[in-house]
Amino acid sequence: MRITKKTAKIAAVSTAGVLLLGGGIWFAAGKLKKPEIKVYSMEELSQQMWGETNSLEGAVSSNVSQEVRLMEKQLVSQVHVQEGQEVKEGDPLLTYDMTLVNIDLEMEKLNREQLKVKKKGLENELKNLKDDKKNMAVGRVYKVEFLSNIEENPEIKPEELKPEQPETPQEQARPSGVYKRLYRDITIDNTEFPNDDAIIENAIPYSGKGTKEEPYVYVCQKGVLIQGEFLNQLAGFDVSGNRVREPYYCKLEVRSDNSFDGTLQAAMILDGSAIESAVEPSAWFRTRLGKNEWEEMLPEEDVPQGEVLPELPDGTGNEIPEEEIVGGYSKEELEKAIKEKEKEIKTTELDIKEADLKIKKVEQELQSETVTSTVNGTVKKVGDPAKGEIDGDPFIIVESSGGVYIKGVVSEALLEKVQPGQLVTGMAYESGTFFEAEVKEVSPYPASGYQSYDGRELTYYPFTAYIADSTGLKDNEMVSMDLPADEGGMSGLFIGKEYIRSKNGEDFVYKEGKNGKLEKQPIRTGQTFYGSIVEVKDGLTMEDHIAFPYGKKVKEGAKVKRASLMEENIF
Repeated sequence: MRITKKTAKIAAVSTAGVLLLGGGIWFAAGKLKKPEIKVYSMEELSQQMWGETNSLEGAVSSNVSQEVRLMEKQLVSQVHVQEGQEVKEGDPLLTYDMTLVNIDLEMEKLNREQLKVKKKGLENELKNLKDDKKNMAVGRVYKVEFLSNIEENPEIKPEELKPEQPETPQEQARPSGVYKRLYRDITIDNTEFPNDDAIIENAIPYSGKGTKEEPYVYVCQKGVLIQGEFLNQLAGFDVSGNRVREPYYCKLEVRSDNSFDGTLQAAMILDGSAIESAVEPSAWFRTRLGKNEWEEMLPEEDVPQGEVLPELPDGTGNEIPEEEIVGGYSKEELEKAIKEKEKEIKTTELDIKEADLKIKKVEQELQSETVTSTVNGTVKKVGDPAKGEIDGDPFIIVESSGGVYIKGVVSEALLEKVQPGQLVTGMAYESGTFFEAEVKEVSPYPASGYQSYDGRELTYYPFTAYIADSTGLKDNEMVSMDLPADEGGMSGLFIGKEYIRSKNGEDFVYKEGKNGKLEKQPIRTGQTFYGSIVEVKDGLTMEDHIAFPYGKKVKEGAKVKRASLMEENIF
């Protein structure tokens, strides 16, 4: 059989079409398949940290001075020394009046107890909200749909609609009360309603933005009537019946006592996009919002006598079922209330931790009621208790009369590990002399200036240490001192920096959550070791599985797949 060029072309095109179709199916299948994010066990990722030797830097000095600064807002009860007086280490220099400090301590303890009571109350409220959620039925989408035989305007195409945002009322505009009738244009109303207490104004939303997530909210009375022009505006129709802007959403609510602050009793969602054609602007539509079967049987007193208003088309305008309004909340409101309550609990927990820190600080002030000399020497200056410190100068200055000291600074990260009376060992850089020194004083006041280490800004505090045997040491030479090492392994969780993300000052990871989905987990970090290993103080446990590496697909709600570093040869 002879194959012509035409036949060959058709065969080639057909083959290409099959390949293209197959490729398209393969591509679509790949697109439809949701990616799985790999998560790894904390037992595999965590690292063991052994006892660390923490170093201090300083300089040798044969002449040191103790500067006593008054604590803020503290009154001096008694000064025990005077200028020129010889003092020994441990002699009292001054005593504070701790009356106000004791009052502060009691106030802080009372505040902490009140916060604990508040937290317990919030937890009970959260439990009730979650119980309500369990009892709530599965939600459905509720719309008001309008069926009409009016043909769509063929000249209006979806892409030609003006991308206007819903008309947002001015911030100062507020509804005059709870609406019995929802007007949009009071000038076209020609219906003779009975004399009643209805508010005659173009309806103003109580809240919302007109979006699906935040619909305009109108608080109404039971069986609220809706003007046709209200519906036209909801759908985005102009006076000619053409859709000229995007529709918006609104929510009609019935609350107890016809009050904005009342308990939610009934609700209905109106979706403007469901209205296919414009309705008669001056017509009125009735609803059964919030009415029970008995109330529906009663004569309607809020409509003109003998007149029957049309109802919304069959199967539309359904109210949110009563079982979905639990404790005065709709399903969406309940979800929002739970999130807000959880956030409030976290805030209260932080307030309790802050109160604990304040109490600890005040208790430390009480321990400093009497300030003693840390050196053997002479009192060079004593201030006037009635005047306190002047121009920021120390209140008392004591200069040493003998001995060799180390003057240096300690970072805030090591501040708790350096205490008066502590012994440290060290070596002088220039002479190579080894020595032992006793920490005499750690100033509660930061040294001037700040230094940055490992990307974090740290505050440094001056300290003084006394060297009993200074043989071989030179004045002003630099020394390095080692604090006692922690015995055995350090307790806590330690992981590599690469597993932690930071944004807006918050450290967090993504971990496997409920139903095998990824969730964001804030964590509290501590020290960083070797520039790469971070201490995790709170937010993770050994039972957790966290995501790695991070990418665009790593986000909350993503499906996870457990993996192992060893199996994948990742080191």
